[in-house]
Amino acid sequence: MFSFKKKVMKEDAKFIIDIVSNYSSNESIKKLISPISDEYFLIDRKNKISICISDGEVTLSNHTFLYKKLFNLSFTDRLKKQIKEHMEQEMQLLKQSLFKNETELLSKILTITNKKTKPVIIKHNFKSS
Repeated sequence: MFSFKKKVMKEDAKFIIDIVSNYSSNESIKKLISPISDEYFLIDRKNKISICISDGEVTLSNHTFLYKKLFNLSFTDRLKKQIKEHMEQEMQLLKQSLFKNETELLSKILTITNKKTKPVIIKHNFKSS
């Protein structure tokens, strides 16, 4: 009988998983997707760290070093999925706040329009000469 050996994850892959997990869950990290090339970017402006995850490749850089390595496609797909899920959560929160602000605006306008004010009557003082 055949049994498949489970591949042991390399140490650098474990580091990348943890880094992407920490960055993708951090709201202060800028997350971008390039839809045509299917690349995902995590940008930490404060620490000047950029991560690019593309099909089968991870690139990580700071102002001094560049780490670039090829990985299994399923590995990078898992990383992309993780980023996508966190982005979706952030977008849903943004959507809720936008609609909340929208309904508050409508409510304020309705309140203003419902106020009964005295009509302003302008009396003209026309004199004939």
